[in-house]
Amino acid sequence: MQFFPTEPTRCMSNPPSPAAPASSAVPAPAPRALLALLFIALTAYAIFLARNSTNVAGGSDSSGYLNSARLLASGHLQGELRVPAEFGPQSRTDLIFFTPFGFYPFLENNLAPPTYPVGLPLLFAAAGKLVGWQLATFFVEIGGAVAAILLCYLIARELGVSPALALAGATAFGACPIVIFISIQPLSDTLAATWTLASVFSALRARRHLGWAVACGVVFSIAVLVRSTNAVLLPALIIFLGLNWRRLALFIAGGIPGALWFGYYNHTLFGSAMTTGYGNIYEDFSRVYVPGALVDFAKWLSLLLPAVLLILPLAAPSARKFRNRFLVALLAWFTAGISFFACVAFSHEAWWSLRYLLPTIPALILAGLLGVEALALRFPLPRRSTLLNATAALLAIWAIAGSFYWTKKFGVLFIPHQEQAYADSTLAARETFPKGSLVVSGTTCGALYAYTDFAILRADIINAPRFAEYVALAHAAGRPVCALLFEDEEKTAFQEHCPGDWKRVRTVRNLGLWRLTPPPLTCSNNITLAK
Repeated sequence: MQFFPTEPTRCMSNPPSPAAPASSAVPAPAPRALLALLFIALTAYAIFLARNSTNVAGGSDSSGYLNSARLLASGHLQGELRVPAEFGPQSRTDLIFFTPFGFYPFLENNLAPPTYPVGLPLLFAAAGKLVGWQLATFFVEIGGAVAAILLCYLIARELGVSPALALAGATAFGACPIVIFISIQPLSDTLAATWTLASVFSALRARRHLGWAVACGVVFSIAVLVRSTNAVLLPALIIFLGLNWRRLALFIAGGIPGALWFGYYNHTLFGSAMTTGYGNIYEDFSRVYVPGALVDFAKWLSLLLPAVLLILPLAAPSARKFRNRFLVALLAWFTAGISFFACVAFSHEAWWSLRYLLPTIPALILAGLLGVEALALRFPLPRRSTLLNATAALLAIWAIAGSFYWTKKFGVLFIPHQEQAYADSTLAARETFPKGSLVVSGTTCGALYAYTDFAILRADIINAPRFAEYVALAHAAGRPVCALLFEDEEKTAFQEHCPGDWKRVRTVRNLGLWRLTPPPLTCSNNITLAK
C-alpha cells in the first residue's frame, strides 16, 4: 500500500524555492487508509492507558497535584495545616512537621501554599467539575497523551514529512515507556509535552493564518503554567513563528492572560510574581552535573526510543530543502531542554528521570524524521516511496518492540497496584484510628491529607526530643497518636525520629498501622496510675 503521493501538492501555483521554508505550504492530504490506521491506533492506545491507569493521590507528586486541584475546585489557593490546638502557635520551622508533601509553609500561619505549578491542578479541577473527580485524572492524563501523539503526527506533516513516516514518529513517542509511565498516573510531564507540542503546532500553522499566532501565545502560556521550565522553548517558538511583527505581536497578546495569572498566583502565594513554589531552584544547578547527565540522557534515549533517531537528525541538513529556520528551531527546542536539565542534580537519577525531557524528546524525533526524508531524496523518485514506507514500518516496529520489553522490565504497568496501596491504607486508617488522632507518617502524608481529616506529623523530618514534646501534649489532651508507615520506613521512624511503645494494630499490603501506647501517669508521691 502506498501511504503518500509521489508528488506533493501545494496551495500555490508556483512552489517556493527548495532553499527556503514554504511559508504557506499546505501538507498533501494523507491517504484515508493511513488516517483510519491513525484513528484506530489512538483509540487502542487510549483504551490501553485507561485499563492501566490510576487516579490515586499517592506519593509526593500525585498527591501534591491532586490536593492542589481540590483546593482550586473549592475556591482556595492554599491548604490549611492541621496542627492540633493543644500544640499552640507554631513557628514556620515547626510547621514543616505538619506539612504534607506538595506544600510548604512560607509564612508563620496555618496556611501552606502548594509547591507544584498550578497548570495541571487547574486542568484537574476543571475536569473534576466537568466529568467528576473519579474520572477527572483519566480524562486529563489520557486525553493529554493521545493529543501529544496526534500533535507529533501533525507537526511532522507541517514540516513536510511523509504521512507514513509521520505516523511512525508519533508511534515512537507514544510507545516510549517513559510516556506510558507518566500517562497512567496523575503527573505533569505528559501534559507539559502536550502543551509544548500544541505551541509548536500553532506556531507552524500561524504561517497561513494569523489567528494561530494568538493560539500559540495562549497554549504556550498554559505550557508554562503546567511546568515553568517550559519557558526555555520561547526562542524556538520565535524561530518557528519567524521575524514577522504581526505574528509576534499576536503571540504576545495571546500569552498575556496566562502571564497575568502566573504572576498573580505566585505573588499571592510566594510574595513575588517570579517566585515559584520550588523556591531557589538554582541551588540544584551546577555545571558539574553536565557530563554525567548527557551520558545518561544518551543511554536512556537510545534504549527507550529507536536508537537510530539519535543519529538521523545529523542527516537532515544534507538536503537543501530542510536547511531552513524550522530545522534551526528544532535544534533550539532540543538543545534548550537538554542544556537546562543537564545542569540539574535530580535530572538523571534513574531511567524515569527522563520524564523531565518529555517536552524535549519530540524535537529529537521530528529532526530524525527529517533526516530520513533527506536521505530518501538521494534515491530515484520511483524507489523513494518504497524506501520511506519500509523505514516507517521499521521505526514503528522497533519502537513497539522496545516498548514491550522495557515496559515489562521496569514494571511500568505495576504502578496502579503500587499506588492503590495509598488509597487502601488511608481507608483502613479512617476505619481503624480513633477520630481526631495525630498520625505519624512518611511517604503517606500527602495521601492522608487527601483522603482523611487526621492531623499528620512527618516522621521523616521530626527529631526525637520534639516528638516527645508533641506526644506529651497530645496525650494530655486525650488525643491518640498513631502511625501509617511503609515497612521500609518503620525502623528509622521508630528508632530514630519517633521512639516509643508502638503496637501494630493492622497491616494493609506493605504498610503498617500502629498506635502509640501512652506513657503511665505518675502522681507527686511517685505512685504510678494506670491511664
